Amino acid sequence: MRLASYLFTRLYELGAAHAFGIPGDLILPVYTEVEHGPIRPILTTHEPSAGFAADAYARLKGIGLAIGTYGAGALNMVNAVAQAYAEKSPMVVLSGAPALAGRRPELLIHHKVRTFETQRRIYEQLTAAAVALEDPARASADIDRVIDAVRWEKRPGYVEIPCDLVGVDIGEPSAAAVPVRERDEAALTEAMQEITTRLNRSRHPVILAGVEIMRLGLRDRLIQLAERYGLPVSTSFMGKAVFPEHHSQFIGTYMGAAGHPYSHRMVEEADCLLMLGAWLTDTETGLFTSAIKREAVIQILANDTVISHHRYERVGLVEVMTSLLAGRAIAPRTFKNEYVPERPGSRGGSLIDDVFTELSHLDDRRYVFTTDAGDCLFGSVELNAELILNPGYYASMGFGVPAALGAGLALPDRRPIALVGDGGFQMTGMEIATLVRYGVHAVVIVLNNRGYRSLEALGAPPTVCEIPSWDYVAVAEALGAIGVRVSTRTGFRSALHAACERPGVTLIDILVDPSDRSSTLDRLRAAIRSRRATNDSTRNGSGSTWSGRLETAA
Repeated sequence: MRLASYLFTRLYELGAAHAFGIPGDLILPVYTEVEHGPIRPILTTHEPSAGFAADAYARLKGIGLAIGTYGAGALNMVNAVAQAYAEKSPMVVLSGAPALAGRRPELLIHHKVRTFETQRRIYEQLTAAAVALEDPARASADIDRVIDAVRWEKRPGYVEIPCDLVGVDIGEPSAAAVPVRERDEAALTEAMQEITTRLNRSRHPVILAGVEIMRLGLRDRLIQLAERYGLPVSTSFMGKAVFPEHHSQFIGTYMGAAGHPYSHRMVEEADCLLMLGAWLTDTETGLFTSAIKREAVIQILANDTVISHHRYERVGLVEVMTSLLAGRAIAPRTFKNEYVPERPGSRGGSLIDDVFTELSHLDDRRYVFTTDAGDCLFGSVELNAELILNPGYYASMGFGVPAALGAGLALPDRRPIALVGDGGFQMTGMEIATLVRYGVHAVVIVLNNRGYRSLEALGAPPTVCEIPSWDYVAVAEALGAIGVRVSTRTGFRSALHAACERPGVTLIDILVDPSDRSSTLDRLRAAIRSRRATNDSTRNGSGSTWSGRLETAA
């Protein structure tokens, strides 16, 4: 079997039916192999978009693939891969490289930065495993090692193939040997005893479900667990929609002081907080406007468990949730759910809130939402969605539109709806042309407030938040899509429903007042201002120190 054929066969069997990237001379032999294999090449307009699309695809399919040429291509993709690493998205980056034959350190080959090893060393910092293939006899084992790390850690992997190795015969590799990841059964037994004791003696237990529920495909088990024991469930910012938001036990999205007030109170007053696949990042906690008590926390992540100050390594989320469902020692309970969804439009006067209200009226089983960074991300906290992909931790601008490409190809039975600010659109909005080219029937919604207004709301000087105003309708039409401009809720409602009923790609340019903000951003802004005022008062010798705290179990 040829080397590249082996790699593509393995990735295809795991679910990667598409490869996102841009050709270049040092990757052309790889693209020749792609043309003759089962994976469909998807050419984006820019490498960062290929990385974002592969990230979104991986979140939904369990594996994604991005291809870049050596140097100028793969290094152009670094930011998108960094986000995938930070947010635990299992994608593989495949790069070309100069031929091994005749390599000498002094050769100044185009796309080379410093040494032939520079690019691999950079990717070692961004991936669960990285390899530059050199020996055909070890190639299949090296590829298997990277793919196994990607699947185990749910983070990117990197494979670099020199031009002269792409088509070499590596024989018929034996069946891929997946290393046995041994769990600590004794530690699991002890951890379950402690979890059982804490849940049984608790008066106000709450589940805080996070993004790893989605990464590990545990949504159905989470629902079973909540229903069996009668536990209220809040989802984290990154974990939004990992638990059905119409469920009678859903209590809102937690985001510190910026999240839903009921969820905020329930999570922080819990005497046993069962954190399932949830992280306590700054964005998850409303920029550290939370007050979670460490002694109440049971944090269970993919590969380890922390109970207050006790850490159990090799005791992971799958094992603990399986044990919780199989056991009989925990007493079920009931609780009175007082959660009332905060319909964004209830404030009145906010077009951004109106947008999310209208989107929440859609049949969310037909759609997959993607968001960019900014107020489209903050506003989505109140969006009723069954599937939503966001850059909730790393928060890179530019994710929204290429993510719709990846999501649309990963789930062809769901229509992608991308929410993006005008700043994010100016970075990667050209991928509308890619959506059109490959027949992904997406709706792209631009919250056009003529600047980086979420940064301004959080304290940035207005002078650095202004950006040039584009004619987004004309841009969409030039790229083969339909463009519509609206400035009212009624106009948006009409444009949205028309876009959802017709095929093709539609861009809706929503003219938003620069002072308009979502409810979530308003709460976040108020919390940050309050903290700054308290800190200023403390520095001036009056008042007490800020009482907000983040006591993580991680």
